[in-house]
Amino acid sequence: MVYYFSGQGNSRAAAIALGKALGMEICRITRREIDNAHAAEPPTPDEASVWVFPVHAWGVPRVVEEFIERLASDTPDGGAGSVHHMVATCGDDIGRTDRLWAAMIRARGWRVGGVFSLTMPNTYVCLPGFDTDSAELAADKLDSASAGIEAIASRIADNRADGMRQVTPGSMPWAKSHILRPLFNAFLMSPRGFRVDRGKCNSCGVCSSVCPMDNITVDGSCPRWGSDCTMCLACYHRCPHDAIGYRCFTRGKGRVHTPSDAL
Repeated sequence: MVYYFSGQGNSRAAAIALGKALGMEICRITRREIDNAHAAEPPTPDEASVWVFPVHAWGVPRVVEEFIERLASDTPDGGAGSVHHMVATCGDDIGRTDRLWAAMIRARGWRVGGVFSLTMPNTYVCLPGFDTDSAELAADKLDSASAGIEAIASRIADNRADGMRQVTPGSMPWAKSHILRPLFNAFLMSPRGFRVDRGKCNSCGVCSSVCPMDNITVDGSCPRWGSDCTMCLACYHRCPHDAIGYRCFTRGKGRVHTPSDAL
């Protein structure tokens, strides 16, 4: 099984490509899947599981953490002994995301296989200095990611991925994942920062339909955000009218959506 979480589309494209290459089913992690995960079929030692997700603040998205904790938790063995691989998509680097993920996998009694990072188009825009890539750079990243997916799939299929670590931690990885990440999660994860340009918004509901957490309702003339936000920015990037922003940080910045068949 390929379990994936995606907002803007990078990780979804990677998961679909891996699923096809490995002949595996894919499971999108959403609020509904999380709520029902405790009763799901457990991973089995007969087939490896692959986790695909975007790096959030140099760590694992909280929704993926929650899903890992709950998956098959009501079953007798909860998938003990099953092998799990990680493919983390990122714009630049991942800090110590792989180690944080591996600790969660081991805590469930599962076995860590290979860990990989995949550089894909930048999507984070909610702080000064962070923006989407140029069209040329984004295309180059997707070309490289396509080759990377083929190599990762080949290693998993041939049972050569176990123990493999091919990630881009970047500079000061410990500080990013253990100091900056907690600060980011404490102060920069609030949906209260989202703004709607009423002159552009026509209440089409796209933002609500693409939200993986079912956290957006279109009430009257504009969308409203609830408290269950993971800051995936699907609403921002997928708005067809460029009506959604985040505080003043997204003014003049790009929007990008990676198609499902991009890889």
